[in-house]
Amino acid sequence: MRCFTSTNLRQIKVIMNLKDLHLHWGECKYKGKSYRTYSLARAYRLNGKNRKETVFKLGKLTDEEVIKWRSLLKAFKNPDAIVTTLDDINVIKHFSYLDVAAANAIWDYWQLDDVFQNNGKREIGISNIARILSINRCIDPMSKSQNPDWFASTALQWILEIDRNSINTSRIFRELEVIENHKEAICEHIFNLLNRRYPKSMHSVFYDLSSTTFSGSRCLLMKWGHCKEGYRNHVVLAIVVNKDGLPFYWEVLPGGTSDANTIVWLLDRLKKRFKSINTTLVFDRGMVSDDNLTLLEDKDNEIKYITAMDKSQIKGLTDVDFSKFKYFDLEDIEEQASKLTGFVKLNDDTFYQEIKIEGKRRYILCFNPQLFIDQRKARSQAVVNFRFFVKNLNAELLNAKKSRQHEATYKKFKQKITKFKLTSFVDVKLRKKNVSIEKEDKTEQKIQTYQGTVKIDSTDKQTAEELDGFWLLVTNHTERNGKTFNISAQHAINPYRDKVVIESAFRDIKSFVKVSPVCVWTEVHVKAHYTICVLSHLINRTLTLRLHENKGKITKGIVSHEKLYKNLSDCTVDHINIKNVGQSAYSLSIVTKEQKELLARIGLKNLISKNVTKKIKSLS
Repeated sequence: MRCFTSTNLRQIKVIMNLKDLHLHWGECKYKGKSYRTYSLARAYRLNGKNRKETVFKLGKLTDEEVIKWRSLLKAFKNPDAIVTTLDDINVIKHFSYLDVAAANAIWDYWQLDDVFQNNGKREIGISNIARILSINRCIDPMSKSQNPDWFASTALQWILEIDRNSINTSRIFRELEVIENHKEAICEHIFNLLNRRYPKSMHSVFYDLSSTTFSGSRCLLMKWGHCKEGYRNHVVLAIVVNKDGLPFYWEVLPGGTSDANTIVWLLDRLKKRFKSINTTLVFDRGMVSDDNLTLLEDKDNEIKYITAMDKSQIKGLTDVDFSKFKYFDLEDIEEQASKLTGFVKLNDDTFYQEIKIEGKRRYILCFNPQLFIDQRKARSQAVVNFRFFVKNLNAELLNAKKSRQHEATYKKFKQKITKFKLTSFVDVKLRKKNVSIEKEDKTEQKIQTYQGTVKIDSTDKQTAEELDGFWLLVTNHTERNGKTFNISAQHAINPYRDKVVIESAFRDIKSFVKVSPVCVWTEVHVKAHYTICVLSHLINRTLTLRLHENKGKITKGIVSHEKLYKNLSDCTVDHINIKNVGQSAYSLSIVTKEQKELLARIGLKNLISKNVTKKIKSLS
């Protein structure tokens, strides 16, 4: 579509159909100077020879006018061409395209429609409802009731060939239960695909829990209690991901569910799948209990695991004299770590020592210099913070209007000591302080208050510092080939350190996907909400992995799905109205170099192919 303002346009259209003309030029001289003159000409054949006929003389033209005439003639060769002006063109609406199309393509990559085969007599398939809800969580998370309006503002209606009016709130809520009824089938489907496509990534799988707060009060799964956000109404999401952070199993558990109690639940649901592959379950020390480890070691389960023991258990499970480490110095820790007797250097971050095999459990003691630095600095900062607290509380106590009780005052200090994790070497000594206050009748009254003094036991502080930087790994990979373990210490330690992938999964689900606040309350709807959120994370994580695998040049700084979506979101399908001819059309906005490179990096260049643009134009 082109815009021209030539005053001769109507006259020329009467003379000849512009699509048969071309711009012809010739040279002439005037007062010794050469000039180009232009005309519109028609080419034809006569007696087997090429001829041309001058139809209309244009005379001298500026470079800008030449460009306009050539563009005009080229446009008229297109049967869809029309003549208009900029004032007659209005963009009615922008429809999100490239970002939603990318997320939609990843849904197809995981073949998730295959899970929802039986749609019954539904006008809109269950898979499409699940797809729309999942993509919304990726792009612009909002409540289920707002999804229909969001869907109508995107190009998904044409990509999926669904009438925008067919997506409504009642249909969405009606299908949530059906989606959740497919959860086990979805998990099985993703699990099988991961085994076929990325078998090495399933050698270690990671399990963890996280809480999500509720804004309502009616959900049966919701419980009041302590969670990472404090004391709130919450439920617990349990999730299992592979080495690449791709989820393949999840469950919503009642609020207040203890981490350690979920291992039994996990085994009950996954032991058949775990037996079908050679895998190791990696989980955090918060789930470790003797009963849980015994359960995993049971011959009927035969699940290999890697985890870590609680810090308080390290001394009891090893014969190492940790007192010799309490004099480690922050400034010289790298050199001191390299001289650890009996330890082997795995890398700059880890030194290890095989401790013992006890029953089916193998213990490996690890030392991390950076962890040592972090723990020492954190403890020192905690002491500074506590001193600051004592100073402020002392000032408050001096301004007391009534006498204070010793026990209640001491309790305030002790609660803060516990919060800062300083109970092993920090205490507060209270001394009485008599102060005078002025009463309302201007008379003075004597009251008794207290002032706290921080007491630090240097011997106990050194004892607390003995285990800085150390952690104890435990695994049931005890098999040997002669004196050599089948699974080396390196291959036991690295998977536990890789558990950051599941922490990243929770960060994505709870922040970008925005699992909270949960705006549904029936048990099945709450679980369906989490299923949608996990599927969204599957899409997000897949795109992030592709960005990391394929480095760009002009987009090398874009390595997360958040930045990817933001960049792609500028490419939209635009609904355009042309007033002077009474027509409207749809067109894809200009694709930038950055967007083209990003599509190449994630393997989705087809989203801007000629077939796509042709289909968009056909919408009008």
